[in-house]
Amino acid sequence: MTMNDPQNLRYRFLSVVDELRSMLGYSVRADDPELGDELAMEMMYGGFDFAVVHLLRKSPHRVLIECIYGPVPEGRSAQIMNRLLEMNVALAEIDGSVFCLDESGSQLVYTLALDLESLDGSQLLRKMTEIVWHGRRWLETRYLNDQAPEQRELLNPVQLA
Repeated sequence: MTMNDPQNLRYRFLSVVDELRSMLGYSVRADDPELGDELAMEMMYGGFDFAVVHLLRKSPHRVLIECIYGPVPEGRSAQIMNRLLEMNVALAEIDGSVFCLDESGSQLVYTLALDLESLDGSQLLRKMTEIVWHGRRWLETRYLNDQAPEQRELLNPVQLA
């Protein structure tokens, strides 16, 4: 069997998730989940809700990271949404990440797709830690103020969990 086989890619996804959970001190799953089309690992990390999603039929070679940054404040929402759209252009060119809203239209969500075949738990943790840093900047500035306080200390993944 090759990595082109969707089932092998699903097991690769589960392996990455198990490695991440182990690094954060969580128990590793005891049973294999049902192998439906969509499988997601949901967890709180660094004060933010994350979902790491694998879609077997649509994009078996990719993993989608979703992080909920929180509500878009009323009163400045037009200004904030314009800034987020500007940022989406730059982010799409850099790594394909984008900002969007959840189904209710009230929560800002950061999304990023990663190549599953080259991903491991350590790389996933590093990317999630980076997303937490950007989420904290969102909470401090709503991305409207370039004078956000710089974070001089490195984020400790164990303390973030």
